[in-house]
Amino acid sequence: MTMYFHEAIYKATSSQRGAFLVVNKQVIPLYKKITTLGRNFENDVVFHEDFLSRSHAEIILEEGQYMLYDKQSTSGTFVNGKRVDDCVLNSGDLISLANIQIMFIDNNSTLMGKSIGVTQALGGLHHER
Repeated sequence: MTMYFHEAIYKATSSQRGAFLVVNKQVIPLYKKITTLGRNFENDVVFHEDFLSRSHAEIILEEGQYMLYDKQSTSGTFVNGKRVDDCVLNSGDLISLANIQIMFIDNNSTLMGKSIGVTQALGGLHHER
């Protein structure tokens, strides 16, 4: 699979909390209100795959949650194996655009706080040999 995303996507820093897409071991931050995906070079995330629509799908931040919209693509948009026209994305959801697998991660501050607390609590454990 060949893909690229616009340089402007790197505006988000690694320390910034937010949402990300993980595609083929690449992490793509979602720093814009609307992120477009498809074959057309004008998309934010471009896939060079013939079976993908030019303007396949988009992810929109609406009222604090990320929504995924299929843009009447030929091969469809799926979340966790179910075909969707639109849906709310939850952290860990697996998005499929034809045979491209994309994981959605929402690294918001509430989740970060919970995971840090757990990690710190585990840090005090000692292993005896």
